[in-house]
Amino acid sequence: METKITERDKKLLYILGFIVIVFIFGWIIMRPMFVTIKKTEKSITAAENLKRQNELKVSGVRSAGTVVERFRADLDESMADYYTLMDSSEIDKLITSYVLGKGLYAKDLVISMPKHTVDELPYAYSEAAIKAARLQAIADNGSSYDDSVSADTAMGEVFEYSESPLEAYTDAKKDVSSTRSAGVYCADIKIVMTGDPDKEQALLDEVMYMPSVRLTGFAWDDMAPVAVTDEEGVTEIVETNDKQLTVMLNLYMYDSGSAGMAPLDDDD
Repeated sequence: METKITERDKKLLYILGFIVIVFIFGWIIMRPMFVTIKKTEKSITAAENLKRQNELKVSGVRSAGTVVERFRADLDESMADYYTLMDSSEIDKLITSYVLGKGLYAKDLVISMPKHTVDELPYAYSEAAIKAARLQAIADNGSSYDDSVSADTAMGEVFEYSESPLEAYTDAKKDVSSTRSAGVYCADIKIVMTGDPDKEQALLDEVMYMPSVRLTGFAWDDMAPVAVTDEEGVTEIVETNDKQLTVMLNLYMYDSGSAGMAPLDDDD
């Protein structure tokens, strides 16, 4: 039996053969190329994302450097009225010269030097202390801090977080209520002086308004009569109007080199 292939069958076979060739070409040659292109596109996208992340990191480092510089400048400015860090001999010279300059006599001087930076806090019932306690409570457990001292400070606040470190630092400055890590040292001083009561009172009045000194206590004592013996051996008891004044105070010093470091524990 003979089968004749017509022209129409030949055309169909040609078309089918062409389709098979195209399919083989696409599957063997074009498909791997498409897969490679897709992988390349993914790699390019990942590289672009990594580039953006690195650019953000670089920008963050630059911003952090700006914040550090700003922090240092602000800290130095806020501590401008404090004394620079001194040893006991320098404090002795400073206090003694000050007392003598006021026309008084420095009878005794006791200096207790600080071992580490001091953490000064605001008065417990002040607005600053109440706000700091509320913020700490929120940071600890997310709860609000309820107080009966001030209704205004018990109200909640809306905090907006900024991506700019400088803006975050500027906002954070408003909530500072402690000298912790500020490089502040406090020397406890007890000075006993004698002289004219008016001059001693003037010294007290001046010390009370010094930003670098805090008056913690004072006491007045009458001077005992003095026995004076003349050339002929006659002794006379001389009364004096001078008084003895004992002053206790804290003298604050600033060490820019230790600013930004946490105070050391006694065991460190």
